[in-house]
Amino acid sequence: MVMHRTDAPRLIIPEAGPGEWVLDCDVVVVGSGAGGAAAAATLAESGLEVLCLEEGGYHPTAEYSADIAQMLGRILRNGGATAIMGRAPVPYLEGRCVGGSTVVNGGMCWRTPERVLDVWSRAYGLEAFSARRLEPLFEEVERTINARYQDPGSEGPNNDAFKLGADRLGWRLSKNRRNQVHCVGSNDCVTGCPTGAKQSTLTTWLPRLYANGGAVVTHCKVERILRSGGRVVGVSGRVVDQGFERRFSVRARAVVISGGAVQTPILLLRNGIQVRSGAVGRNFTIHPNVKMAALFDHPVAVRGAHQAWQCIEFEHEGILMAPGLIPLAFQSVAFNDFGPRLAQRMRDHEYIATGGILVDDHAAGRVQVMPFGIPLIRYDVTDEDQRRFVLGASYLATLFFEAGAREVYTPFHHFPRLRSPDDIPRLKAAMPKVQDTEYFTAHLMGTCRMHADHRQGALSPDGQVWDHPGLYVADAASMPGTIGVNPQVTIMAIARHIGLRLGERLRRRAAA
Repeated sequence: MVMHRTDAPRLIIPEAGPGEWVLDCDVVVVGSGAGGAAAAATLAESGLEVLCLEEGGYHPTAEYSADIAQMLGRILRNGGATAIMGRAPVPYLEGRCVGGSTVVNGGMCWRTPERVLDVWSRAYGLEAFSARRLEPLFEEVERTINARYQDPGSEGPNNDAFKLGADRLGWRLSKNRRNQVHCVGSNDCVTGCPTGAKQSTLTTWLPRLYANGGAVVTHCKVERILRSGGRVVGVSGRVVDQGFERRFSVRARAVVISGGAVQTPILLLRNGIQVRSGAVGRNFTIHPNVKMAALFDHPVAVRGAHQAWQCIEFEHEGILMAPGLIPLAFQSVAFNDFGPRLAQRMRDHEYIATGGILVDDHAAGRVQVMPFGIPLIRYDVTDEDQRRFVLGASYLATLFFEAGAREVYTPFHHFPRLRSPDDIPRLKAAMPKVQDTEYFTAHLMGTCRMHADHRQGALSPDGQVWDHPGLYVADAASMPGTIGVNPQVTIMAIARHIGLRLGERLRRRAAA
């Protein structure tokens, strides 16, 4: 037995029933986030019967609220309590709901920089990823997700303070496009947009999937990748979070894994899926970033867009700065204070602007599966990247002080506060260590990278796992490398590329 939701008629919620639940389709897609939804919609539009399996539940706009504890438990993996191990732990977020991480991201829309695409197309043999050939895919993605600038007046004082400091210093700014329609600046991105303005895959790619006969099945945790005659022919697993035990299996002509750069390699490795290059789980990049805050004499929070601007003055150094507005419930992470001093900071929250520094990392971590199926996610921030973090912190502190800040709070445990611009040279001279720094990331990439040479990558230029016919990956794991900007547009463009090629291949095979 299954239950269809009336507000999404092609969305299926499993119910208890006898025996194993067996389904058949042309293509089964595992995951409904940026990659999975874009690939599923593209394949359905090719005339194929597509099922999209989602481990999490379905939560429409009416269910989103600012109740952090409740929402994080519903829509994030492990309630958001996930971290990468290394020289310093790096917390990260993974969406676990219909729409995946597009439900909880900040909505920034950036194309892959041309300098990166040049490397991919030349050094990696990915001719389809040249800037010219990806142009129509980028355009289609941006149209679909409504990539646009904020409505005037919705940016909020946090963004205004950031822009003021940059303008006074003469530093170059880039205005952000976000996938939104009339965002009011409620600053609830991470708990799901309560107005429906953010255009996650719930409101963009998945309706295209439904319109072409495809469906999403919720609460389906895929555990096994099924093989027969040397080909991958489906997946199986169990229904979760529904209060009953039931197994399911899906037989398909092709399987597309879109669980993200962490969950995808874990699933592959647990099923013994490896390639001759050994690339599954390797080449893991994370765009590490650090948060900073500044105390002003006038209110600069709580409302506004997450990021309306980015400072690109130092992009040649691999440093990007942005006014990342942190919701009140998370604002304590911006301070290295405890007890009464932290309480005072929180009482001052309306007067505290927040921002972040993103470094285009060139280190590579790894996702492994240890004995008994235990995952190990490892990434070490390098000393060179740490040097850039300290330099970026000095730049952002300069910007905040120029905008009128009274003091600035850093992510460095042994140098937590700058009381004036005179403290900035002291910070640079102190050069805080990796182990004394608080990091964060929301950009996980590259653990099954595409490469035309099977000796160097995990996926072919079509997105098929080398040596495993019928098995594809279409998500952030497939990205050949780091890109230095927010990746959702890149993920969707790559997923659409993979979906178009797979759809064409399956149609030809059916016609033969």
